[in-house]
Amino acid sequence: LCAIIVLHVVALVSIVGWELYSLTSPHFRYAVAAEDPGAIMQAAQFKEFGGPDVVAAQTIQRPSCCSPEQVFVKVHTCALNPVDFKQRRMPAPSSMVPLPAVTGKDFSGTVERVGEGVKKFKPGDEVFGMVPLLGQPWGACQEYLAVDASIIAKAPAKMELKEAAGLPLVGLTVLHALEPVLAHWEAVGETTKGKKILVHAGSGGVGSFAIQYCKNVLGMRVATTAGEKGRQMVEALGADQVVDYRSERFEDLVKQQDAVLDTVTHEYETRALNSDVLKSGGKGHYIHVISSDWSPNSREANPIFMMMPLVKKWIYSALARLGSGVYYHCKPVTPDGQGLERIARWVDEGKIKAVVDSAHRLADASAAHRYLEGGRAKGKVLIQVAT
Repeated sequence: LCAIIVLHVVALVSIVGWELYSLTSPHFRYAVAAEDPGAIMQAAQFKEFGGPDVVAAQTIQRPSCCSPEQVFVKVHTCALNPVDFKQRRMPAPSSMVPLPAVTGKDFSGTVERVGEGVKKFKPGDEVFGMVPLLGQPWGACQEYLAVDASIIAKAPAKMELKEAAGLPLVGLTVLHALEPVLAHWEAVGETTKGKKILVHAGSGGVGSFAIQYCKNVLGMRVATTAGEKGRQMVEALGADQVVDYRSERFEDLVKQQDAVLDTVTHEYETRALNSDVLKSGGKGHYIHVISSDWSPNSREANPIFMMMPLVKKWIYSALARLGSGVYYHCKPVTPDGQGLERIARWVDEGKIKAVVDSAHRLADASAAHRYLEGGRAKGKVLIQVAT
């Protein structure tokens, strides 16, 4: 009995260790640009963890340019995502979030210089990208960025440059989250055309991209949850069925889906898994978009709470392979220039468009944080960086 217990503990620790490595390592592989002591710039930065007021426009040193594989970008626009206010408010080790830290992960801008090893980009190219989520004091909301050439792409030709800043993180989140599901269907000889998916929070950044991607690129039938104010927007994006989450229960109205993409896991996961929203018998796929709760609470800093999806993935998926229950996925988003190239192509083909809620000045970055965190935004919140 002791041997069995030890084996289970070792297996659990191994799973958690591997998942933590997979979750964090892609963000630490990129070199942190050194400061340029001879040049300054404006940036939206926070020097301590806390509420929106800790974010302020500051004059800081520019990053130096350029290592052989880096590109030096003059930032035009940055975009805020929930990860930005969650990192700002939740204390973290300096190895994860070095202080002072510039806020923002998404950006669009113009290439000014390139490293000697960069062949894909040249000065004058308009680009967009997502900076690593961890380990970097630099962020998107600064006038200049030195980034690895592999994590950016040329901006869509048929979209304003400022709007392109709203696509990287939400787009890559959807692409990466759905990758294991698409790989499974391909392996068993199934296509995506006609399959059914429920996308939660369809009027949000991730949800609005997911509706378009699943409908226009994958050919799926899309159901989504949204408030009454967001109904018209999600229907215009292509949603086939809209559930008003304020007055209706999605599990009563949406049945036998091939997949569920859940960005509101703290509210909806249990309801989805304990109902017939998904096909059973190893046919359905529950996709957990890794994140903490929108509102701050004690679970946010609880490592057990944050690790649970990584363990559930192994347990649920093992049972699904035996023909029981549903598959469980939680693949995290990582910087990905090739993924951005695909997104830019879909934009130019008219299959994807940016959904922008509002744009703010760099000096008002604190107010932009407060607005996004308040949960009122329908689409992306942008910050104009270029002056």
